Amino acid sequence: MNAKTVLAAAVLQENAMATSTRRYAVRREMDSSWTVYDVFTGVSAKPSTWELENLPEKEARVFCAILNEKDAARRIVRDRK
Repeated sequence: MNAKTVLAAAVLQENAMATSTRRYAVRREMDSSWTVYDVFTGVSAKPSTWELENLPEKEARVFCAILNEKDAARRIVRDRK
């Protein structure tokens, strides 16, 4: 899978989630970098040991779409229990 395929998949996932509540969003920082953040806390997303800060816009949007998709899947599993 190449970078264009990943980006296209992330955009499609982001569009599909437009009708559901999204936990993550992107914001442009003062230095023109982008951050993926948790909309409930305002804190930058930290899916592992690194925070999603100081990113180019495209990368931030891809990571945001992926995190929102994972969060939506996690909620579906949780709601089925």
